[in-house]
Amino acid sequence: MRYLFSLPAAMFYTFTAAGLHGSLGSPRGPSAIVAAVASYLFLTSIGLWVLSDAKSQRKVLPYDFDSFVFFGFFVVVPLYLWSTRRWRAVVPLGIFFLLCVAAIFVASLPQWL
Repeated sequence: MRYLFSLPAAMFYTFTAAGLHGSLGSPRGPSAIVAAVASYLFLTSIGLWVLSDAKSQRKVLPYDFDSFVFFGFFVVVPLYLWSTRRWRAVVPLGIFFLLCVAAIFVASLPQWL
C-alpha cells in the first residue's frame, strides 16, 4: 500500500495524466488545467526528490538548483546522479526510464483501443 503513495508512484501518475491529455486530443477546459497541473507536479516531484536526496547524501547544492531541475531535468538529474553515485546512478536512471516508458504506454492505450 505504501508504494501507491510513494514518490515514484506520484511521478508515474502525473506523467501518465499529462500523456493521457496529449493522447486524447488535448481537449480544452478543466481537463487542460488538470494536465498542466499534472505536468507541473511531475517536475516538482523530481525537484523535491533531488533536494531530499542531496540532503540524505549530505551534498551541498548550488543556490536555486531545484529551478535547474525543474526546467532541465533530462540533463540536470542524470548529471546530479552521476556526480553523487558514479556507476550506481544507472539503477535510479533505469527505474526512472522504465517509469516513463510505462507511463507513455498507459497514456497511449486509449489511442490503440
